[in-house]
Amino acid sequence: MYKRILIVVDQRAVTRAAVKEGVAMATAHGAEVLFFHVLPRYSVPLADSPPFVVISPQDFQQSAMAAADKQLSAAEKVAERAGVVSQRATGSGDDDAHCIADAARKRRCDLIVAASEGRNALLRLLTGSVIPGLITSSPVPVLVVKESGRSTAAAEAAVMPLRQRKARLKAVAMAPMPRSRANQA
Repeated sequence: MYKRILIVVDQRAVTRAAVKEGVAMATAHGAEVLFFHVLPRYSVPLADSPPFVVISPQDFQQSAMAAADKQLSAAEKVAERAGVVSQRATGSGDDDAHCIADAARKRRCDLIVAASEGRNALLRLLTGSVIPGLITSSPVPVLVVKESGRSTAAAEAAVMPLRQRKARLKAVAMAPMPRSRANQA
Protein backbone atom coordinates (compact mmCIF):
# COMPACT_ATOMS: atom_id res chain seq x y z
CA MET A 1 0.00 0.00 0.00
CA TYR A 2 2.74 2.47 0.94
CA LYS A 3 5.86 2.75 -1.22
CA ARG A 4 7.61 5.74 0.37
CA ILE A 5 7.09 6.96 3.93
CA LEU A 6 8.32 10.33 5.18
CA ILE A 7 9.24 10.29 8.88
CA VAL A 8 9.70 13.65 10.59
CA VAL A 9 12.81 13.65 12.78
CA ASP A 10 13.62 16.25 15.44
CA GLN A 11 15.37 16.53 18.80
CA ARG A 12 12.42 15.46 20.99
CA ALA A 13 12.52 12.08 22.74
CA VAL A 14 9.09 11.15 21.35
CA THR A 15 10.61 11.15 17.85
CA ARG A 16 12.12 7.73 18.61
CA ALA A 17 8.58 6.31 18.80
CA ALA A 18 7.71 7.81 15.41
CA VAL A 19 10.90 6.43 13.87
CA LYS A 20 10.19 2.93 15.25
CA GLU A 21 6.55 3.02 14.10
CA GLY A 22 7.43 4.38 10.66
CA VAL A 23 10.17 1.81 10.13
CA ALA A 24 7.81 -0.98 11.29
CA MET A 25 5.25 0.22 8.72
CA ALA A 26 7.93 0.35 6.02
CA THR A 27 8.96 -3.22 6.89
CA ALA A 28 5.38 -4.47 6.74
CA HIS A 29 4.65 -2.74 3.42
CA GLY A 30 8.04 -3.20 1.76
CA ALA A 31 8.37 0.58 1.54
CA GLU A 32 11.37 2.85 1.65
CA VAL A 33 11.74 5.62 4.20
CA LEU A 34 12.67 9.29 3.91
CA PHE A 35 13.82 10.80 7.18
CA PHE A 36 13.15 14.54 7.11
CA HIS A 37 14.39 17.21 9.51
CA VAL A 38 13.14 20.80 9.47
CA LEU A 39 16.01 23.17 10.20
CA PRO A 40 15.31 25.94 12.71
CA ARG A 41 15.10 29.51 11.47
CA TYR A 42 17.69 32.07 12.49
CA SER A 43 16.05 34.95 14.28
CA VAL A 44 17.53 38.03 15.85
CA PRO A 45 15.88 39.01 19.12
CA LEU A 46 14.43 42.48 18.93
CA ALA A 47 14.36 44.28 22.26
CA ASP A 48 15.45 47.49 23.88
CA SER A 49 18.58 45.91 25.31
CA PRO A 50 21.31 44.35 23.19
CA PRO A 51 21.55 40.54 23.17
CA PHE A 52 24.07 38.99 25.53
CA VAL A 53 25.28 36.32 23.13
CA VAL A 54 25.38 36.97 19.44
CA ILE A 55 25.83 34.04 17.10
CA SER A 56 26.42 34.65 13.44
CA PRO A 57 23.95 33.24 10.91
CA GLN A 58 26.73 31.04 9.50
CA ASP A 59 27.56 29.58 12.93
CA PHE A 60 23.86 29.06 13.63
CA GLN A 61 23.39 27.25 10.31
CA GLN A 62 26.46 25.08 10.89
CA SER A 63 25.27 24.14 14.39
CA ALA A 64 21.76 23.36 13.14
CA MET A 65 23.11 21.16 10.34
CA ALA A 66 25.34 19.26 12.79
CA ALA A 67 22.40 18.61 15.13
CA ALA A 68 20.20 17.51 12.22
CA ASP A 69 22.94 15.19 10.94
CA LYS A 70 23.23 13.54 14.35
CA GLN A 71 19.46 12.96 14.62
CA LEU A 72 19.12 11.74 11.03
CA SER A 73 22.05 9.34 11.47
CA ALA A 74 20.42 7.80 14.54
CA ALA A 75 17.18 7.32 12.60
CA GLU A 76 19.03 5.75 9.66
CA LYS A 77 20.61 3.21 12.02
CA VAL A 78 17.14 2.08 13.12
CA ALA A 79 16.11 1.60 9.48
CA GLU A 80 19.35 -0.20 8.66
CA ARG A 81 18.88 -2.67 11.54
CA ALA A 82 15.37 -3.40 10.22
CA GLY A 83 16.63 -3.86 6.65
CA VAL A 84 14.67 -0.88 5.35
CA VAL A 85 16.06 1.31 2.57
CA SER A 86 16.26 4.90 3.77
CA GLN A 87 17.22 8.36 2.63
CA ARG A 88 17.60 11.61 4.51
CA ALA A 89 16.77 15.20 3.74
CA THR A 90 16.55 18.57 5.46
CA GLY A 91 14.46 21.59 4.69
CA SER A 92 13.56 24.99 6.01
CA GLY A 93 10.90 27.57 5.51
CA ASP A 94 8.64 30.08 7.18
CA ASP A 95 6.16 27.38 8.22
CA ASP A 96 7.39 23.97 9.37
CA ALA A 97 4.14 22.21 8.48
CA HIS A 98 4.19 23.50 4.90
CA CYS A 99 7.88 22.63 4.64
CA ILE A 100 7.14 19.00 5.59
CA ALA A 101 4.09 18.81 3.32
CA ASP A 102 6.09 20.22 0.39
CA ALA A 103 8.87 17.69 0.98
CA ALA A 104 6.31 14.85 0.94
CA ARG A 105 4.78 16.21 -2.26
CA LYS A 106 8.10 16.74 -4.07
CA ARG A 107 9.47 13.33 -3.08
CA ARG A 108 6.18 11.52 -3.84
CA CYS A 109 5.68 10.11 -0.36
CA ASP A 110 2.52 8.13 0.39
CA LEU A 111 2.43 8.74 4.15
CA ILE A 112 3.88 11.15 6.70
CA VAL A 113 4.74 9.87 10.19
CA ALA A 114 5.15 12.54 12.87
CA ALA A 115 5.50 12.42 16.65
CA SER A 116 3.26 14.14 19.17
CA GLU A 117 3.71 14.50 22.89
CA GLY A 118 -0.04 14.22 23.38
CA ARG A 119 -0.64 17.68 24.77
CA ASN A 120 -4.03 19.34 24.78
CA ALA A 121 -5.00 21.94 22.19
CA LEU A 122 -4.00 24.96 24.29
CA LEU A 123 -0.52 23.60 25.01
CA ARG A 124 -0.05 22.70 21.33
CA LEU A 125 -0.95 26.28 20.44
CA LEU A 126 1.43 27.77 23.00
CA THR A 127 4.36 25.46 22.23
CA GLY A 128 3.96 25.69 18.46
CA SER A 129 3.01 22.13 17.51
CA VAL A 130 3.35 21.34 13.82
CA ILE A 131 0.73 18.58 13.81
CA PRO A 132 -2.48 20.63 13.23
CA GLY A 133 -0.92 22.56 10.35
CA LEU A 134 0.57 19.40 8.89
CA ILE A 135 -2.74 17.56 8.92
CA THR A 136 -4.37 20.54 7.17
CA SER A 137 -1.71 21.12 4.51
CA SER A 138 -0.54 17.56 3.81
CA PRO A 139 -1.35 16.03 0.42
CA VAL A 140 -1.14 12.51 1.95
CA PRO A 141 -2.32 10.83 5.16
CA VAL A 142 -0.52 11.79 8.38
CA LEU A 143 0.11 9.21 11.09
CA VAL A 144 0.54 10.90 14.46
CA VAL A 145 2.51 8.75 16.90
CA LYS A 146 2.55 9.14 20.65
CA GLU A 147 5.11 7.45 22.82
CA SER A 148 3.69 4.28 24.27
CA GLY A 149 4.88 1.25 26.16
CA ARG A 150 4.04 -1.28 23.45
CA SER A 151 6.79 -3.41 22.02
CA THR A 152 8.20 -3.36 18.50
CA ALA A 153 6.49 -6.71 17.83
CA ALA A 154 3.15 -5.15 18.76
CA ALA A 155 3.88 -2.19 16.50
CA GLU A 156 4.72 -4.52 13.60
CA ALA A 157 1.53 -6.53 14.19
CA ALA A 158 -0.54 -3.34 14.25
CA VAL A 159 0.72 -2.26 10.83
CA MET A 160 0.72 -5.70 9.21
CA PRO A 161 -1.33 -5.72 5.98
CA LEU A 162 -4.73 -7.37 6.34
CA ARG A 163 -3.91 -10.36 4.09
CA GLN A 164 -0.82 -11.25 6.10
CA ARG A 165 -2.74 -10.80 9.34
CA LYS A 166 -5.54 -13.13 8.13
CA ALA A 167 -3.01 -15.71 6.94
CA ARG A 168 -1.22 -15.64 10.30
CA LEU A 169 -4.50 -16.03 12.21
CA LYS A 170 -5.50 -18.94 9.96
CA ALA A 171 -2.12 -20.65 10.52
CA VAL A 172 -2.50 -20.27 14.28
CA ALA A 173 -6.06 -21.65 14.16
CA MET A 174 -4.95 -24.68 12.10
CA ALA A 175 -1.98 -25.51 14.31
CA PRO A 176 -2.51 -28.59 16.47
CA MET A 177 -3.30 -27.88 20.09
CA PRO A 178 -0.71 -29.14 22.58
CA ARG A 179 -1.97 -32.01 24.67
CA SER A 180 -2.45 -31.31 28.32
CA ARG A 181 -1.31 -33.76 30.97
CA ALA A 182 -4.91 -34.35 32.03
CA ASN A 183 -5.79 -35.68 28.56
CA GLN A 184 -2.77 -37.99 28.51
CA ALA A 185 -3.56 -39.72 31.83
